[in-house]
Amino acid sequence: MNFLSNPIVARLLWVLPLIPLAVAVFLLPRGFEQRETAEAGVPVDAAVTAIEVRERSEITHGMVRLRYLPPAAQDSVERWVELPLAFMKEIEGLYAADPDLVLPIRVSDTNDQIILRAFSRVQWVMTFAFAAMAFVGALGLAALVAGWNRYLRREGDPAHRDPAVLAREEAAAER
Repeated sequence: MNFLSNPIVARLLWVLPLIPLAVAVFLLPRGFEQRETAEAGVPVDAAVTAIEVRERSEITHGMVRLRYLPPAAQDSVERWVELPLAFMKEIEGLYAADPDLVLPIRVSDTNDQIILRAFSRVQWVMTFAFAAMAFVGALGLAALVAGWNRYLRREGDPAHRDPAVLAREEAAAER
């Protein structure tokens, strides 16, 4: 019996679509928060203190460290903000030309969202796009699990279907 052909395991596979669904459910409110921050956030100037860009074949990612004074705070805050590589290339070029680079951002009073004003629409649209991709992935995975469970219910375990094939496989395994 194949591990995935076990009826209990086949039923437990229904947990897999819940993972991308949870990601989609988590990202959806973050997208709304980002859109609200982009439209009604408090404008603040943030000093760029460091940039980290990693371009390797297995992972590409970029982060910028910003120092800014939140609207109702006494002390400035330093925070790493992860951005798509396309944005990072532009910021990296500006930072190389001027090490005292200041970026205009918008900060929310109610949550910890930071939106770069130059890329405000793109940031929240990308978050919604990631949520949509996770939801589509959950639907696709659910369809695959449903198909596998339906197949097992209708046809049974594929290894037990044809005794002649099973006997040949066992004989080949013994050699």
